[in-house]
Amino acid sequence: MIRNGIIVSAFLCASLATTPLSAAAAPDAWQRVGSGIQGGVSGMALVEGAPSGRGLADAVVVRDNKGDRESRLATVRLRPGHAPVVEELPWLGTLPADLEALDAVPGLPGHYVAVASRGDAYHVVVADGLATVEHEPVALPGRRDGDNYESFALHRDRSGRAFAVWATRGSGDQKAVVRAAAVRIGANGLEFGMVSARQEFAVPFPDEDEVRHISDLKVLGDGTVLVSAASDPNVDDGPFASAVYDAGRLTVNPAHDAVLRLKPVRALVPLGLFTKHDNRKIEAIAVLPGGPGLWGTDDENSGGSVTFERIGR
Repeated sequence: MIRNGIIVSAFLCASLATTPLSAAAAPDAWQRVGSGIQGGVSGMALVEGAPSGRGLADAVVVRDNKGDRESRLATVRLRPGHAPVVEELPWLGTLPADLEALDAVPGLPGHYVAVASRGDAYHVVVADGLATVEHEPVALPGRRDGDNYESFALHRDRSGRAFAVWATRGSGDQKAVVRAAAVRIGANGLEFGMVSARQEFAVPFPDEDEVRHISDLKVLGDGTVLVSAASDPNVDDGPFASAVYDAGRLTVNPAHDAVLRLKPVRALVPLGLFTKHDNRKIEAIAVLPGGPGLWGTDDENSGGSVTFERIGR
């Protein structure tokens, strides 16, 4: 499915223009940032150093598209009282299929790691209106044939060391499997250390249809592991359901290994919950510095939307 070589992904439509996609909305309302089946938000990262607040954020999102001429990555500008401004960026480098997760590289503005569903990680630089792949993709440690990944996060601890956390999405009775390892991102590309933590995880809600126990994952500055979960009836019009949870903590032991302490099902309380009536499939989450959460959806035929939500932990 992944085509090797250096490819410039061009788009036939006028989506490369900087375009507002919907009417201005209240800060906590859903705002459309992608149209139709190719416009979902499957992963999201905040732009380091950009202004942020209630209704205010700059983000980079990935799309889970597979066609050669379909968008893989876009920038999103959100401002109170204004429609989102979305710019689909040309992709330069090895063209991935089915990007499902994205996070910013701490301390390297403009650098991101994107992960495809089969477990390939791409170091991407976003600059000058382009998304450029650095080096070749790297397989996540412990990846096995048939695994399905929808989440990836980067975290830098007080010592300055960087750690990656990622998970298979799980399905119904099959729990998600969360792993953590040290990571280096630099001139030599992505270099993962050995997996130092592994834990299974499941959610109490959603509890119908195909439940994806982890549809995205982020690690906050204090080590809190935030996850989203979603259900999909495998019908492109839904209805979908979703929830966001404080799932536990990532810590670092004296040997500088990552340690996961995730909560059991009975201890999980949703920070945000969206029923089938809401019909939202959250596949991307981020938290603004000291502020609200920003959720992104891949609502299939209904495209992609984002919303801000106050979260109390």
